[in-house]
Amino acid sequence: MPIGKTNSEVDLIFPDISQHPKWLRPQSLEWCEQLADQTGQYAFTWNYTVEGVSAEERFVEELSNIIRGNVLDVGCGHGEFTNRWAERAQEIVGYDMTAGFLRTANLIRRPNTRFVLGRTHDGLPFEDGYFDVAFTKKGPTSWYPEATRILKPGGNVAALHPGDGDGEGNELGEYFPGLFPPPKKGTPILDKIQERLSGSGLKVTDIRVVRETVYLHTPVDIFAMAGFGQNKQVYEWIKEMCFDGIRSRFEQYRGSKGIQTTNFYYLLLAKT
Repeated sequence: MPIGKTNSEVDLIFPDISQHPKWLRPQSLEWCEQLADQTGQYAFTWNYTVEGVSAEERFVEELSNIIRGNVLDVGCGHGEFTNRWAERAQEIVGYDMTAGFLRTANLIRRPNTRFVLGRTHDGLPFEDGYFDVAFTKKGPTSWYPEATRILKPGGNVAALHPGDGDGEGNELGEYFPGLFPPPKKGTPILDKIQERLSGSGLKVTDIRVVRETVYLHTPVDIFAMAGFGQNKQVYEWIKEMCFDGIRSRFEQYRGSKGIQTTNFYYLLLAKT
């Protein structure tokens, strides 16, 4: 599809931004390194409000019950969340694939915190039975097959993963088609999690769906979300091609608190 054209004037109001030749797939290594070069951290650039208790707050509550001893944070990003638990741990280790994020992490690390560069697809470079607790916040699932190796007997795993709406949520994909994906039926994320857990030896004690209602306050927040982590060329192209339409659609669908969207997460607890 030529840049600036739509697949369908009816079905795709905005150009499919993923077709821009400089667009990078979010969460890919190249995208993460680009974001790290831009800001040094993985932090949202838009304003939003969560209605009630957020998914992250629920995750923090669960982690508070198990943090102890030696702790591993898988997919730690720039280390802010890792440091949050340093006072509760003997040692806490952050593991991430993005060198740029870890440069930031090492600038703010606590005395009992260290950060290690690596990819979970290549394994976990830690000795057997070293950790009491391992967790991931919106990070990878590919480390699960090694979890029982690096954890002590009776060790704990906690994870918060982006979830499947199974046809619900993703309202932004309906309001701004082309900028965001539409709702999809099925549970491919859960299927992948269960596949990786099945060979891990972990004893899963809970997998629950956490539903989160979020309000985005202005068209600028929608624009920032659509272009998050992309380079200046893509960002300026989205602004030129889409911002007037974003502003118009925002006014069409907004409520008193802004535009409402629904996020889904899986909160997972397990033991060795």
